[in-house]
Amino acid sequence: MSIPNISGYSYDVTNECPDNPVQKIRLLVVDDEEKMCYSLKELLEREGFLVDTALSVKSALALLGDWMYNLVICDVRMPEMGGISLLSKIGQDTPVIMITAYASIETARRVFKLGARDYLTKPFKFDELLVMVRQFISEKAPEPPLGLSGILLKSESEAYVKVLALAAKFSSTDLPILLTGESGTGKEIIADYIYGLCRGSAKSYVKINCAAIPEALLEGELFGYEKGAFTGALCSKAGKIEEADHGILFLDEVGDMPLILQAKMLRVLQDFKVYRLGSNTARSIDTRIIAASNQDLGALVEKGQFRLDLLHRLRGLHLVIPPLRERQSDIEDLSLFFLGIFSRKYHKDISRLADEVLELFRSYSWPGNIRELKYSIERAVVVCEDAELRLEHLPDSMQGLGRSGGQPAPAKAVPDLVPGPDIAKNYESLRQDYMRKVILDALAKTSGNKVEVARLLGISRKTLYNRMKELNIKHEFS
Repeated sequence: MSIPNISGYSYDVTNECPDNPVQKIRLLVVDDEEKMCYSLKELLEREGFLVDTALSVKSALALLGDWMYNLVICDVRMPEMGGISLLSKIGQDTPVIMITAYASIETARRVFKLGARDYLTKPFKFDELLVMVRQFISEKAPEPPLGLSGILLKSESEAYVKVLALAAKFSSTDLPILLTGESGTGKEIIADYIYGLCRGSAKSYVKINCAAIPEALLEGELFGYEKGAFTGALCSKAGKIEEADHGILFLDEVGDMPLILQAKMLRVLQDFKVYRLGSNTARSIDTRIIAASNQDLGALVEKGQFRLDLLHRLRGLHLVIPPLRERQSDIEDLSLFFLGIFSRKYHKDISRLADEVLELFRSYSWPGNIRELKYSIERAVVVCEDAELRLEHLPDSMQGLGRSGGQPAPAKAVPDLVPGPDIAKNYESLRQDYMRKVILDALAKTSGNKVEVARLLGISRKTLYNRMKELNIKHEFS
């Protein structure tokens, strides 16, 4: 089965072929200044490069986990985590050009010591940067190895190939698209793929996670606001819907959107107009919506937590992403990809997976899907000191599964509750012990990412924080 790729060529997803969609020169620009990011993106794309942007080191690391880049252009100073931290995590496999408005000899020494290829002081002329980019691109083969997205686009799973083929067909329309599937199946990768297919017609691609932003702030983030609309609104700001004008807005975890905002989003989809907070003036927009959820939206409708009319509007084009357990042919490629990523990250020379590990991986049910596979291999790489990753290096919860067909061992019997007046007290104690274990396991599985923990447990972040406080959970990542 052939589907078009993001370069506009025909791409056979069942065979190796030279027209691989990730084999164009791909750059990553990392800067917390939006104008700088998007200006460089526009100028570099005019030169024929594929360019992704990240406004923080955290976002950049997420992109680097999905894609392989020929070159990274990164600012030195950024809030929370600076470019030097990113440089230390990338290693020297990918060329990095550092840029800064605060040049100093000491900073230059540090970045070169960590492996930066060059160093530019703001403001700089674009031609200066372009000369550097071409210089370092020419030093390497122009085709980077496949990233996570590239691995999945080469899937041999019949179910996933059908999803890719439908995604390619859907990309040619302007209708909303709904992506559903279990947590960790790669819904965002499919959204990225659709954007790649219509890159020429979609001028912008904006993402927002409806579960990661507090309800009080989400409306302003989506719809924007005028100066003075609320305390702290010192200037007018366009919302994500406006930012995605003539492009695509990806609404991740749309099931967590509050009902009042669902009504406003429905109006946007019907009228193609948006009202900023504090304004009665409608702004016409041409924004295509791709929404994703790991929840059963139909069940949320029955509970009164999601609008039926919005669901009908979103799922005119609906893609269900199959879970990893239904895509066994992808497991070995994904496992080897993550093994390579984390071996480089932790400076280890682990080149292969033991046969019993692959056998376990193929038979395991993977309730956390690709995300669980990723963190399981990262944990294993951390403890492995050999060239081969074996069962003993896997998380404790998986080591005994090889003898049980890859399924979790039967749960230990819960002690009988003590009869009498203390039964409620005993029950509450057992409930809290169980809840504490579940949350700690989820924190360990997600490396302390509370957004992912809440998603994995099917609760809001606010509920998660309340439970952690109630149970006095102070995780090392918190």
